Amino acid sequence: MRFISDDANDLKPAWMSSQETECPEKLLPGFWKHYTIADCRFFLWQMLSASISTENQDADASPGEQISFFENLVVYLEASSIVDNRGPLSKAKRGESEQYETGESSMDIKPGEKPPKGDNPHRKLHKRLKRLSIWHRDGFDDPYVILDSFFDAYDLPSFKARLYDILQVCCQEKYYDKGCPADVLYFLEKVESIINAAYSILISEEAKWLDKSKTAMECIASSNGEPECEIEPPAVIIQCLKEFFEYRSLKKWKQELNRICLYSLSSQSAQEWGVWIDSLTLYKLICSLAETAFDLRKNRSALP
Repeated sequence: MRFISDDANDLKPAWMSSQETECPEKLLPGFWKHYTIADCRFFLWQMLSASISTENQDADASPGEQISFFENLVVYLEASSIVDNRGPLSKAKRGESEQYETGESSMDIKPGEKPPKGDNPHRKLHKRLKRLSIWHRDGFDDPYVILDSFFDAYDLPSFKARLYDILQVCCQEKYYDKGCPADVLYFLEKVESIINAAYSILISEEAKWLDKSKTAMECIASSNGEPECEIEPPAVIIQCLKEFFEYRSLKKWKQELNRICLYSLSSQSAQEWGVWIDSLTLYKLICSLAETAFDLRKNRSALP
């Protein structure tokens, strides 16, 4: 349909067959058999980013309204996924994956917490990152690849300048006009990618870094100049990552990025909608994270 209508006939299902309209609940298992909620978020985001980047936007479908619709549709799909997982046909199949689709698990790994014995912390971490990701979906196996990709796209000065411009328009009655909407989406995808990388590094390595009794020099000395273990990142880098996730949890940071995306592409300010975006604090923390990511990457490149 290429127009909005309140006509009763237009409010009826148009794509479903008569048999499907009689038993619509049977469609859910078939849909969720072929797609995960992560797939839905990914494909919808690709459609949204392409749509809001086009010229001559329809008056009834401004970029801000499309983003709002996208967010509500994703919430609806997530609710549908939960309902389907709780159905009798899904209970026998979902098994261990249930905790990742239906909400926060009590077994989620937190910074400073050792994973339980017998569990695969890396696999669990990757699933959690993918489940919470809005735009970024690749490279969870190696967070340093994510950092390389980020710094291939931006250097620190240009990143800070772009971040400042985007945060500034969130609190003004205008949208980001120094590029197309896709520029904002690409930028926020890169921000999300280094948040994912930082979280992955902190969770996967923190216990090892804190528990090691040997320093990097001892590792080198014990192997006659040939290091047998990774050189530890400086403690100050780990502290920066801790402070970043103490201010906001991983999930809360993703929500913050969503708000930045919405109000940077809207002609209405966040305050006008009763939303508080602490631009100065966000600018400081995200810039600090980018600098820490640069140090992490440099530290990794020093390894033989």
